[in-house]
Amino acid sequence: MSTADLWFTRATLRRDAPDVAPLIEILLGNAGDGRGLDTTHRLLWTLMPPEMQEAGKPSLPTGADKAAFLWRRAPDAAGTDAFYLLGPRPRDDSAFFSIESKPWKPRFAPGDRLVFDLLVNATVDRQLDSGMGRQGRKRIDVVADALREAGTAERPRGLAKERLAAAALKDWLDGQGQRNGFCLKGAPDLLDQDILIVGGRRRNSPKLGVARLAGTLEVTDPEPFGRRVAAGFGRGKAFGCGLMLIKRPG
Repeated sequence: MSTADLWFTRATLRRDAPDVAPLIEILLGNAGDGRGLDTTHRLLWTLMPPEMQEAGKPSLPTGADKAAFLWRRAPDAAGTDAFYLLGPRPRDDSAFFSIESKPWKPRFAPGDRLVFDLLVNATVDRQLDSGMGRQGRKRIDVVADALREAGTAERPRGLAKERLAAAALKDWLDGQGQRNGFCLKGAPDLLDQDILIVGGRRRNSPKLGVARLAGTLEVTDPEPFGRRVAAGFGRGKAFGCGLMLIKRPG
């Protein structure tokens, strides 16, 4: 899907609808739990066009950073819990959601300054076992990687750990900017950083390092920047990561 076909959508649950109200907790679950986020993702799939639902989720190569749509759960300007989506034009007959949608047609220009808010699973590729060749390579979140580099004997804690996490995430986002047509204006604020356990609390359940970054960026090359925003940042997109919410200052 090209960026010309994308729609930006704000969806709010019909909490007072008789068929929805009794199911709110089941539908949304725990916002910080992988199972609840997976349920939310499935719920948001009901907004996709019928032909997409019939085709099912796209089969993507292992390690692909694409997604059928991007989404993010966040309060709107009035403080109401809402879901934001960037993807195909949603259906307008949802039993679960009230929908506000418009074509995504940003007009970025070099020098534009934008305020951003990004929930992201930022990772790097590392050779963790030199004896295993390519099989020893693994995607690891950037904060875990920075802690690994710090070593177990001097591993930082408390404020020092927060500073290390903020520096690692800034470096990662700087790298994204160099490849995708933007630069940061100052260090972004690290508003939250946590570990998301995917698939419940079972032993050896996969884990995602998730961080929320906010700040200001400047567009240096509009075309690659628009493509990156449309494709999303980082991984974990099924779990509400990767959609950069942007607006102009003021």
